Amino acid sequence: MHQRLGLLGAIAVPCLLALTLTEAAYSQRPQRPDRQPVRRDPGYTYLDCDGFSAECLISETPVSGVRMVRPKDYPRRPAYYLSSNLYTTLAGGRETGNRFVAFDMQVEVQGGPLAHTHRNEWESFFVSDGMVTFVEGVNPAPPFALNEVDVNASTVIYGPQGPVHGFQNKTKARARIFSFAMPAGLDNFFRNSGTPVSDYYAPIPPIDVAEIVRTAFWAEQRGDALWFVGAPPPAVPAGTPEMVSSSYNDSNRPKETGPFGESRVVLLTPTEVGNTTGATAFCGPGRPGRAGGSVKYSYFSMPNQRSDFPSNYTSPNTEVFYTLGGNVSFNFGGLVNQSVTVETGSYVQIEAGIPFAIANHGTVPARALAVSVIPPAVCPQQ
Repeated sequence: MHQRLGLLGAIAVPCLLALTLTEAAYSQRPQRPDRQPVRRDPGYTYLDCDGFSAECLISETPVSGVRMVRPKDYPRRPAYYLSSNLYTTLAGGRETGNRFVAFDMQVEVQGGPLAHTHRNEWESFFVSDGMVTFVEGVNPAPPFALNEVDVNASTVIYGPQGPVHGFQNKTKARARIFSFAMPAGLDNFFRNSGTPVSDYYAPIPPIDVAEIVRTAFWAEQRGDALWFVGAPPPAVPAGTPEMVSSSYNDSNRPKETGPFGESRVVLLTPTEVGNTTGATAFCGPGRPGRAGGSVKYSYFSMPNQRSDFPSNYTSPNTEVFYTLGGNVSFNFGGLVNQSVTVETGSYVQIEAGIPFAIANHGTVPARALAVSVIPPAVCPQQ
């Protein structure tokens, strides 16, 4: 029973928030009007840190239009306990114009959300450490058992809007997931349902009844649903994408050369992802089923290179990077030429139109995920 309640509190993989990409940044500690002003570190930007905002947005911004979150900055980001897990917001709706959100998820032993459905967004889960058992839908024949698969590090699971999904850590060691979802909303859900973290490195506490009640309430408000044992799979609209399990070790995945000569394994194509939630992300609310923006999700490894950078590349898309190993160096051109090296576990968000280049100036291969957030050519009619 404890295990089941612990999972219930994390049906937490959904919700909705807003704002545009600015030089925003977060801290999980609530701000009070009587609180002393926070220290202003050079190279960081802040939003309403000294006012009545429930959160203070904090991001490292080497140049305008670029946001970085390093592992050392995680304790200053919004972080919440839910279902005995720790979810840290790397990109919230206020920092992406509501287009997408990204999280670091520390999945405790026996932790993870019960099988559920989303009305509002699709999600992807890249297992970076450990192993997690994922729910990939429901068998359509009685007794309607869950389709489960053990997912090791190196694999991304894509859960489209509508079908049943969820995950649980059934091992004896904590697992870690980089989660990316479109459109924004899960950040608000975690804030409403979870418990704000006060000591980031303290043991993750178990779920309690108050959290279960909050989670159930906010999930119902946003139209999400818990799957109950023995229930058939829910009906989904025609054209709903299939779930995808994809590893960069799979030789059958598409390969391509990136803009800096790096070899990439395409883990999710725009066709696999679909674009119905992309219409809401880029164009706002409207008729269900509208075609909109999408993403391409890739993995690459870079060997050691010389100390300079390749030619700058200017993307028409927002480019997101999450580093998995080694150090990745970025150069940002334009009016201000700036170079920054980030370590494993860093999140980098580069807006369209910002010239940049990447290189590996370290001694070991640099590995990273790359997500291109692709806008629609034109917003569909409402």
